[in-house]
Amino acid sequence: MTTPSAPGWYEDPDDATRLRYFDGIVWSSHTTPRHAQPAAPAANAPVDPASTAAPGAPAGPADPRTQGTPWGGAPQQPWGQPPAQHPHWQQAPVDRALRMPDGDVVAEWWRRLLAWVVDSLLTGLLAGLASLPLMGSYLDAVRDWLQASANGENPDFSVPLNAFAEIALPIGLIQIGVGLVYSTLFLVWRSATPGKMLLGTIVRPTAGRARIGVGVALRRQSLGVVSDLLQLNPLVNVAGIVLSVVDPGWLIRDPRRQALHDKVADTVVVLRKR
Repeated sequence: MTTPSAPGWYEDPDDATRLRYFDGIVWSSHTTPRHAQPAAPAANAPVDPASTAAPGAPAGPADPRTQGTPWGGAPQQPWGQPPAQHPHWQQAPVDRALRMPDGDVVAEWWRRLLAWVVDSLLTGLLAGLASLPLMGSYLDAVRDWLQASANGENPDFSVPLNAFAEIALPIGLIQIGVGLVYSTLFLVWRSATPGKMLLGTIVRPTAGRARIGVGVALRRQSLGVVSDLLQLNPLVNVAGIVLSVVDPGWLIRDPRRQALHDKVADTVVVLRKR
């Protein structure tokens, strides 16, 4: 079905027996069943005197209990307004999923958080393996410090600290590079990183269902790269930390649950269709 152009109640794209409210941007979680068709009157039902009156005879008074209401006693509602609920109808379960105009369900924040944890563990492992050649001098300094301490000496602890400071920047850059390649490769190839695949989500453009290209994947990671680079500089690392918190936290109050990096790339994370 085509996407509505104005807010109102429309046929649910997932269930033709229900109406769903479209807020002008996305399909909301508010649904309601369609009006039940009025049942045909029984053979022995009471006959309205007005319907059997002779031609020209004055019509009898209308029954105030049914005046202005259809069969069943529920007043008719204009299209675009929430339909009245009959007191004897059982309300259908409320679907609270946030949907895109084409019906895709936007992923919940907890799915995205768990996917980030999984991806962080995987990229950290890969970056650690890639950094092993740089760790030699630092590990030698730590081993010498421990050996001197075991011999009863009082070694200078600044020696291993200085050895780590020398490799901290290269290791940080390796971590950023691994994360960039990891995310770009999987987003272009599968529309989802391994963490997102595990949690049943994919990344797509907000404009419609389509795969994302390399340019969009790189734009989507640009804020994260900037945040990581800022954190490597002691003079501005606080700004990097703040950005790393605000970026994903933005989706909690965003109407489409977009983080800042989603807005930069014009993407949204939705549930993968089974």
